[in-house]
Amino acid sequence: MTDVHVGYDKSDSVILKQIEQINSLDDVGFVVVTGDISELGKWDQLEKASNLFKKINKKVFVIPGNHDVKWTEMGGMEFSQIFDDNKFRFDTLNYVFLGLNTGIVLRGGGGHITPEDIKWLEENLEKIPLNKEVFFFAHHPLNHDVDNWYKVTNLLRKRNLKAIMVGHGHVNKELDFDFLPGFMGVGSTSKTKLYGFNVVELTQNNLKISSVASFRSDSSLTDTVFTWYNSPKVPGINPVPTDSSDFIDYKVAKKGITIDLKKTMVSSPVPYKTGFIAATLEGVIYNYDLQGELLWWVDLNANVVSRPVIIGKNVFAGNVGGDIYQIDLETGDVLQSLGISEAITSQLVSFPVIFRDRQTDALLIGTSNGTMYAYEATDLTPMWKNEDAKGRIESLPIVLDNRVVFSAWDGMTYCIDLRTGKLNWKWSENVNFYYSTASCIPVTNGDYVWVVSPDKSVSCIDVLLGKTQWSNKDFNAWESLGLSQDGKTVFIKSIDDDFHTVNAANGKKIKSWKLKWGLDTNPVQIREFDKNVLFGRKNGKIVKFQKDKFTDLFYLGQARPLTIEKVGDTFIASNMDGRILLFKMNK
Repeated sequence: MTDVHVGYDKSDSVILKQIEQINSLDDVGFVVVTGDISELGKWDQLEKASNLFKKINKKVFVIPGNHDVKWTEMGGMEFSQIFDDNKFRFDTLNYVFLGLNTGIVLRGGGGHITPEDIKWLEENLEKIPLNKEVFFFAHHPLNHDVDNWYKVTNLLRKRNLKAIMVGHGHVNKELDFDFLPGFMGVGSTSKTKLYGFNVVELTQNNLKISSVASFRSDSSLTDTVFTWYNSPKVPGINPVPTDSSDFIDYKVAKKGITIDLKKTMVSSPVPYKTGFIAATLEGVIYNYDLQGELLWWVDLNANVVSRPVIIGKNVFAGNVGGDIYQIDLETGDVLQSLGISEAITSQLVSFPVIFRDRQTDALLIGTSNGTMYAYEATDLTPMWKNEDAKGRIESLPIVLDNRVVFSAWDGMTYCIDLRTGKLNWKWSENVNFYYSTASCIPVTNGDYVWVVSPDKSVSCIDVLLGKTQWSNKDFNAWESLGLSQDGKTVFIKSIDDDFHTVNAANGKKIKSWKLKWGLDTNPVQIREFDKNVLFGRKNGKIVKFQKDKFTDLFYLGQARPLTIEKVGDTFIASNMDGRILLFKMNK
């Protein structure tokens, strides 16, 4: 089974029918469900799917897809908690079956295999005798759909691999993954005319795949069973690993130290005067100095998807378990913690405030439920909360004088009063979950805020009035934009090939470049530093844009770069695989 999409229209009844059909097949040994278990990755949808799968009278192994982790409210932890894990290994007879997650937590479409999962796969494959037949399962095809696909195929070809089974495309198709045999299966839900599941029959020398499906025409629904693959097992025929170069210095900037955490990161490091803080998805906070020396680390005991913030001599961080931690910046000691009942999901920010007749700082925290909390930072004393948003707050709240602007996964952007937490206004050009501006890191000049939506529209919002100043869909934009230091130019990285400069005041194009970069859904902020515009591309390259020229600075490896940060004259580039590079610009 694949692409179940529980939560999609009438999916429950469709899946129940398929479960009855599966239960009637006495010679089926086990069931694998290869991703997109839910429509939106929400706990209730995943839990409903789990309860449905419990009705299957055979072993069931479940792995996630992009729909299960793109909109996760707990950094992917909910999937592992509900299904016990997000990967599996199953040994029976002379076969070994392995399955991994290829979905990317929070950061755009497409697929990626995390460094943690690559390590798990390598360790498991090393223990498998060469005479054992290996079958591998994933949601995405191991081709251009997964940016670092070669790291998996290079490992799989070292063993007696017989097939790679995937979903994602909702069709039956025989595939070739770098000369390794692959098969895509029809989706289980009725998003396409043909939907159902596949039965894979293994004999000593043969592999046979048959669909048990329904076919929907304009006027009728017909059940059908047909065999679409029946051939001898074929091993991979290419023993040569695909090139997997993992770093390139283009000798344009001055390379400094490189730190390889080999752990997933979903937010960029937080710089301070003499170092930086980095947070991994699994919940470890690291403090490094600018010479690359690890000063301390602390484990927050749950996934971290929110970027920490430094206030004075303390680091504040939150996890999806709903815990806020105050950590001494110098020692790494946890000074205090506070639990709330919601997963902390926004990037954390601070603002100065007069609270109880004294000047202090406050901490802003957005949650999976859409609540925005303000706490006095010294004692973590509650100041106010706002519950107007009805969806998860993911990105960076923008603090402007006495107000804060943020977007949520309910299709709306909100402005609330920093002193009281009361709503000033809410805004949307398209009230639609899928087209929320919640993943975009907004930019501002103080009077206006610019956001970009997955419907490819860039919008300028008047901060005082909450009205659209302009909106433009001409730039094929996708969750990545920036603002020049003088506030006059908006930088836009399109979803496919193009880069644009736009007049910030009226949305009119200044200039466009056709760059043949290919599809890029990586959400990053484009930053300008002293007329050097820096950003990362989906393919792992760090790019400088200056005087109408684009120059590759570094290739950080095939993982999505995070937003470039800077402290003094040192730049901090990083990616989702936990690689952090410090560099300086040539003068």
